[in-house]
Amino acid sequence: MNSSQAGATARGAWQSSCCNQSGVPPEPPEGPRAVQAAVLGVLSLLVLCGVLFLGAGLLLRAQGLTALLARELRSSREGEPGGASVDDDDS
Repeated sequence: MNSSQAGATARGAWQSSCCNQSGVPPEPPEGPRAVQAAVLGVLSLLVLCGVLFLGAGLLLRAQGLTALLARELRSSREGEPGGASVDDDDS
């Protein structure tokens, strides 16, 4: 076997091990897929916890602002003469 035949054989062996001739990529081994699924699950949980944490913080802030606004409205009504009675007619 001369050097050009050896080179062609080595190239063919490398190509068949790396890429399949039909164009379909070879199936990855199961080990990395399980690790990838575990990492994806952990990252999803972290994102979910972050969203819940930020959402709860915003909710508490909104409740605090609502309470502050209600307190301000109560104090302004108490300061006005006759402002304590509120007329809630929808008609």
